[in-house]
Amino acid sequence: MKKFSFLEKMVYCRAFAGGKMNGRKCYILDFDGTVTALDTLVVAFDKYCIVDWRELENEMRAGRKERHQTLVDEVESMKAEKDELFDFIRKNVPVREGFFDFVKKVRENGDEIVILSGGFRSFAELFMGNTDVEAYINDIKYLGDKNWELVPCRNALPPLCDRNCSNCKRAVVEKYKNEGFETIYFGDGETDFCGSRYADKIYATDELAEKLASENVKFTYFKDYKDIL
Repeated sequence: MKKFSFLEKMVYCRAFAGGKMNGRKCYILDFDGTVTALDTLVVAFDKYCIVDWRELENEMRAGRKERHQTLVDEVESMKAEKDELFDFIRKNVPVREGFFDFVKKVRENGDEIVILSGGFRSFAELFMGNTDVEAYINDIKYLGDKNWELVPCRNALPPLCDRNCSNCKRAVVEKYKNEGFETIYFGDGETDFCGSRYADKIYATDELAEKLASENVKFTYFKDYKDIL
């Protein structure tokens, strides 16, 4: 397990600045299946992976394979031309209703919005367009001849556990809490469970909602963004 320097411990200490709140909210959103109605990785892997990527996921969930290496292997098994892949994602993945109005309202209220995802920046940018939000997200790089490689999140924070994720979601939640924000987490999947538990409030759907309910963690169910604010 990673050992933290004194400075890193200070950064993540919950007593930062005496725990003083700054009066603002930070909405922390997973991307795949949360901003979008479908998971872009699932859509891409189902179409273009030449191996059974779901079996790789099963190996990982059973503890026989590291999370980061699983994603590396899945990306490397994806065979598609660059334009073909991006066009396919753009045409087959809808954004949850009300999302862009939600972002506008958050901005009007003077609050922050952050995208926090184990997915790919290149996919997110297909939908986000000129929406200016902070993002902690992995990416993929096209190598030519239908080959791809994973590019780990370039601004990922030091992980707070030994799960070897490419992008520690708990660390981002703790960062904004330590800066005095009220943190509000939106997520849909298993990878959101760890980070969401440290937020002040949780909006959940699909697998995350089921997991939180099974663990008796308080959350609000959501289907879209029309009535959030």
